[in-house]
Amino acid sequence: MVKVLFLFGEICSGKSTYEPEGKSVRITVSNVVKKLMNSEDREVLQKTKHMDTMIANELANDLWNYDAFVFNSKETTPDYLIIDGIRQGTILTVLESYIERSHPYWGIEYKWLDVDREERKRRFDARKDHKDTLSFDEAEKRDNLLGLSNLFSMLKEQNKI
Repeated sequence: MVKVLFLFGEICSGKSTYEPEGKSVRITVSNVVKKLMNSEDREVLQKTKHMDTMIANELANDLWNYDAFVFNSKETTPDYLIIDGIRQGTILTVLESYIERSHPYWGIEYKWLDVDREERKRRFDARKDHKDTLSFDEAEKRDNLLGLSNLFSMLKEQNKI
């Protein structure tokens, strides 16, 4: 049985390097947003709050494509399908509903990577990514404006993390 692992965390918390035990396939939300926005600039990508339904639908389409075209044998079916980097509760709600309707046999898990601010800032400074057109403080603030802190509160209140 495939388990969908919703992986959350603040900027530079280690989402892109987190691997659960077993085989996994990763869908990175920022890649979906880059495709929809036709940009890699973090400042542009963090101005997509109004696109939550489009992002959720694109992610649901990716899930459908994996199930329809990739997960057709024991060798190609992973233990985990990781959805990495959702920033808005509305996107999560749409995907949870889609999975419950279309793939009721898939399990759902939630993981929040909690890394202290100093370590995240150190990682941000060390990576020297050309896509980082904002400072660490600005990027962190924009993530929260997108809804990340609200998402954390929602997940905690629902006892999912």
